[in-house]
Amino acid sequence: MEPVDAEEWDALISACGGANAFHSTEWARALEEAFPQYRMERWSAMRDGERAGLWASFSFAPAPFLSFSEALPWSLPGGLLPLQPLSDADVEKALNAWEKAARSRGRCGLTLACSLEESVLKRAGFSLKERKTTHRLRLPADAETLWNNYKGNARTDIRKARKSGVTTREASSEADAAAFYAIYAETMRRFGSPAKPFRLVRRLALSPIGRLTLAEREGRVAAGLLLLCYAQEASVWMAAGTLESRPFAANRLLYDDALRWAVKRGCKRVDFGASPPDQPGVAAFKASFGASAFEFGVWEKALSPVRFRLWRTAEPWARRAYRRFSSIRKKASNADKSSLYAEKAPLPDRHFRVNGAPKPPAFTPGAVPNEAPEWEELRFMAP
Repeated sequence: MEPVDAEEWDALISACGGANAFHSTEWARALEEAFPQYRMERWSAMRDGERAGLWASFSFAPAPFLSFSEALPWSLPGGLLPLQPLSDADVEKALNAWEKAARSRGRCGLTLACSLEESVLKRAGFSLKERKTTHRLRLPADAETLWNNYKGNARTDIRKARKSGVTTREASSEADAAAFYAIYAETMRRFGSPAKPFRLVRRLALSPIGRLTLAEREGRVAAGLLLLCYAQEASVWMAAGTLESRPFAANRLLYDDALRWAVKRGCKRVDFGASPPDQPGVAAFKASFGASAFEFGVWEKALSPVRFRLWRTAEPWARRAYRRFSSIRKKASNADKSSLYAEKAPLPDRHFRVNGAPKPPAFTPGAVPNEAPEWEELRFMAP
């Protein structure tokens, strides 16, 4: 295993049939900017002196004495991207080389999300942490075939959305990204899950690998979908809608728009992302577009058993403490800034503002998060 310079990485992985946006340098830079504890590691898997494959992973350092190698973070499928046909023995050698490189850097453990043969992973000393299911769609060459392959009530819902006055458009500004983030953050609160930071969503939405599409009805943003596209694969990374938009099937129209765009762009595959095992309706929704379930496992290996177990024990507490600290910091920051607003002439709907400019008509009560401080946070998170 040999390291690869960031400058030549994208040119190399674009030649790999399985490469996607999460292997790209653009994704790495966005993730590293939002979460400094992550750093991308780029490797070449060598065989007989030739480059046989590529390996993308990230170092994760949650504390000064703890660091891990993950391929890839957040249980995104990672592992070896072949440039040549590889045998199980070649894959096992790559796993061992990755481990050797991690040990030389003092890593506590390895985490790998992949669909490799279980026997190969077990021989390399990995144990299964959990199984996950995503949905993947092999795209046809034209939009008509795509439409005809939809199942269930997908086509009916899309027609319903159009008749109800729902329209879609591609986002092009930070205000568009903020409009989507408001809906996404509210959706995460409803499900009791932490929202990813706005700075990460904003950067990806406006990046070369991102395409953010908004669904609007009666001048209001009703839903949004963030598609990440790289090489021949598109990945649905984030989608959310207001409760009010559900009767109008705005989300159906968004997915149809994203898939049609991917076909037009020349993508060969779309990954809809992992589905929660306790929500069969989510999996059924993805399958209605013709996507098929694809199972993969999250595997891990302890390199320093004591430190590895220490982090696994402390991780849930650490994450809760981090979320709590972030919430307190936001409230304190917004309280400090409230005096700045008070010194100025009052503005209508002050909390519905981003970067000092009034929001478009889409931002109305009922279509944004319930608490104004979220919007004040967006104002000051922008550089």
